[in-house]
Amino acid sequence: MKKALLFLFPLLAAAALVLWYYNNSSAPMGSSSADGAGWVMALGRLAGIAGALGVMGQLLLMSRADWLQPLRGAGLPAWHHRAGLAIPLFLLAHPALVAWHHALQAENSFLEQYLAMLRWDDVPQAAAGEVLIIAAVLLSLPFIKRRLSYAAWKWAHLGVYAGLALAIGHQFELGGDLTAEKPYFAWVWRVLLAFTAANALWWRLLKPRLGGRP
Repeated sequence: MKKALLFLFPLLAAAALVLWYYNNSSAPMGSSSADGAGWVMALGRLAGIAGALGVMGQLLLMSRADWLQPLRGAGLPAWHHRAGLAIPLFLLAHPALVAWHHALQAENSFLEQYLAMLRWDDVPQAAAGEVLIIAAVLLSLPFIKRRLSYAAWKWAHLGVYAGLALAIGHQFELGGDLTAEKPYFAWVWRVLLAFTAANALWWRLLKPRLGGRP
């Protein structure tokens, strides 16, 4: 069972990316087979998906689930650190590319469109979540981390959980892949979110309080 769990997240993540391409290849807006604006939206969506998958992967590592034990001697801390540095790049690219797409479509300036997006449903919450996640990454940089107390560093990392939770609303409200006519990507995405949430709740919150390891 534990070995199966090791492969579950990577397989689901790979399935999500394949289904993204499947949806994206025929999307009326944001298609990689469309014009330049379509390519920009396609890359924006992909950046958002990659960033969210990275955050979910980091939260699974932070859960310290027992089924992750075989990976702990396989360079996992180094991977955790490198992936953490890459995630903000995707999270920053996602809204920038989406704003660029809409600016091209509406013939607005990039800044005007970016600010307009911040007034869309659930986008302010997603922006706040992005800030929390990027703050956690910045506070984990060695030259900053060594100046922080353990409690401050721990609270910053807990903000990653809140960051993902704040971003979920805009995914289902505005995410083209989650509202596509073909629901397969949305099904896989819901399973990924549920799997991440279940591990975080059990291993970080419930099990320690039920007499498990702290």
